[in-house]
Amino acid sequence: DKISESALQSIKLYILDNSLKAGDALPSESELSETLGISRASIREAFRSLEALGIIVTAQGKGRFIRDFNYSAMLENLSYNLKIHVTDFRQIIDVRMALEESFLKMAMRILTEEDFSELERLLAQMQRMIEAQQGEDELVRIHTRFHQRLYAKLHNELLESLIGVFATFQRFLTVIKQYKTSNFTEFLALHRSLIEMLRSRDESQVHACLQEHFKDVITWSTEHRDHMI
Repeated sequence: DKISESALQSIKLYILDNSLKAGDALPSESELSETLGISRASIREAFRSLEALGIIVTAQGKGRFIRDFNYSAMLENLSYNLKIHVTDFRQIIDVRMALEESFLKMAMRILTEEDFSELERLLAQMQRMIEAQQGEDELVRIHTRFHQRLYAKLHNELLESLIGVFATFQRFLTVIKQYKTSNFTEFLALHRSLIEMLRSRDESQVHACLQEHFKDVITWSTEHRDHMI
């Protein structure tokens, strides 16, 4: 509501005006209520929002503190606030493909045999899960780790967090059983092809490889583009 939003903005301004930085303590609810002229209930609600945004953290019995900036909390909050519609999901996939195409070319130049071994280990883990007919929700989790591992050497926290957010949407689709991998044999083959493409160090193959890699979800989103998720 408007009161809670006003309290949230007031606390943000308080943080800026007082040059608070990571690790600094915030005043208590009662102190901020008196300082800002806002009810304690509104202050409490604003604190919840700031914690969800990753701006503050609560230490039990010690109070609330300004948090080191991190992408994960911010992006998790984003993933639960975007309206869930197939059109949005398709746009997310398009953004993911564009990002991965660019970053794959960078990663390709520095991946080592150790990295390829880890990717093959994760692929083998996905194969065992498929053979054991484990739930696809768990497969999405390992699949996410596979894609994040592709870029580990780039040390780009935002990219890794974004891939996690993309996976959150896919996991949501899986849980409500509207989207499922259509062919697990092909799914595994596509990931083997991705590893082989990276081993080749041939950047000209990246675009076509990703188009093939995401074709299942692209087809699904095209067929269901007018649906609410």
